[in-house]
Amino acid sequence: MTPSRFSLTFLGSFLLTTFLLQWWQRPFYPFGLWIILTLCLCLAVVGMTEDAARTACTFLCAVFLGIMCALFTVSRTMHVPSPGSVEWHARGQTVSLRGIVADEPDRRPLLTKYTLAAETLTESGSQRLIPVDGRVLVTDKVGWPAMEYGDEIIAQGRLTLPGTINGFHYDRYLSIAGITAVMTQADVERTGISGGNPLFRTLFAIKERFEARLNRLLFEPHASLAAGLLTGSRRGIPEHLSESFMRSGLTHIVAISGFNITIVITLILGMLFWLPLRWRLLPAALSICAFTVFVGASASVVRAAIMGVLGLFALTAGRRSDVRLAILWTAFVMLIINPRHLWYDASFQLSFAAVIGLSELSPLLKPFLIRVPNMLGMREALEATLAAQLSAMPLGILLFGNLSLISPIANILVAPAIPLAMLITTLAAVASFVSFPLGQLLAYGSWAVLQWIILVATGLAHLPFASLHFEQASIPVIVAYYIALACVTIWYQKNNRREAAGGFAGPRSCPPERTVRYGRGATPLKGKESS
Repeated sequence: MTPSRFSLTFLGSFLLTTFLLQWWQRPFYPFGLWIILTLCLCLAVVGMTEDAARTACTFLCAVFLGIMCALFTVSRTMHVPSPGSVEWHARGQTVSLRGIVADEPDRRPLLTKYTLAAETLTESGSQRLIPVDGRVLVTDKVGWPAMEYGDEIIAQGRLTLPGTINGFHYDRYLSIAGITAVMTQADVERTGISGGNPLFRTLFAIKERFEARLNRLLFEPHASLAAGLLTGSRRGIPEHLSESFMRSGLTHIVAISGFNITIVITLILGMLFWLPLRWRLLPAALSICAFTVFVGASASVVRAAIMGVLGLFALTAGRRSDVRLAILWTAFVMLIINPRHLWYDASFQLSFAAVIGLSELSPLLKPFLIRVPNMLGMREALEATLAAQLSAMPLGILLFGNLSLISPIANILVAPAIPLAMLITTLAAVASFVSFPLGQLLAYGSWAVLQWIILVATGLAHLPFASLHFEQASIPVIVAYYIALACVTIWYQKNNRREAAGGFAGPRSCPPERTVRYGRGATPLKGKESS
């Protein structure tokens, strides 16, 4: 067994076991299970010394290693409530929490949500400070004065455990970020500003200033749409427009994801088309690093950047096996840190599916898009969009219960506009800091492109049967779709390999030739035989 096949087996075993363990999470797994797995692993290692059974034993060795690694990961990262954790006191009573704002505030028109790293708790009617740890999602019912990342605050309100909302497991979703309790309708007061990481304080401040400049340059909803494209901020997008994006299958464009960052990469590659590919990769990677830092470098953005760089690798790498291993090793590293991404994080799941689509389906789509103009990387952007949609759409149906029938058309119409909107809007915002009239002039072009995106979304969303809602998605149908997609992809790849091999197999792969003999040698002549 080759090292790459061993890695694929190990990573596949780890991912499958980690996925299944979401229904059997334990802080400590039975000691007997570890003994059995260790014995099986030892037997597999011993069997590798025999030539006849070497391949099978190597395969089993990779499988058992993956299972043991998954068990260790889940047991290590499982959170167990204790008297010192904040959720231990979440019984619905009014408490006062002191702590630090540990993440970027989520500002919305009527409220603001803060992620509070709790330090002490005071129960109602008591003056005793109880040391606690853990994260709490605090909803400020006033929203003013605005708190910032790193501020030391006191929040007073009802402390409860997150539950299920209309079938959505809100507690599982919050557990991805380590949040174990919520406080709604809270009174928030700032007590200091010395906490947090100074670098992140600066980054979040720059991001807010950038979004404020967009609001000065563009009217609504164009300003909020531009912020969604560039920073992933969707809080200002009107509800009716969000509904149109959902019905037309364009919601993914207003969230920072691996897909969006891949679009940024293809834009950079398209702008540097005169350079050899290897010279374009470094500027593209540096632009992603700068973009990640600019939008705040939060955990979700960093994850999206990693997926986006993998998308770059998928679009430019020659060997599909290298791409597959890169994707799986990246997922392995991310899940070792937090396996809840695989269980509860729809963004991770969709990004993972989209990057696999970029890797496996992009070559298949290239012949169909050869006539699309490649100005500013439009062809690559469209190729990335369609590949990601084909691989992630069924998973989106399973997660959200919605199927946009006009999503392919909407994405084809919008895909060329996305890189243009991101480029012109960024130039307008940056130029406005130097000369506001110049920024306004560029903003007219940005408005026109954003208006096209809005017209496509709203126009197609109002068509009859534009979107279907499923109370419960059919898992067998989705599985059948992925099996069919895999079969088509495998057939295409095998056919491609056969044709490539035939190109070097001898005369059969060459154009028809006439052979005219001159004495002892033979000279092939293309075209018609001379008389």
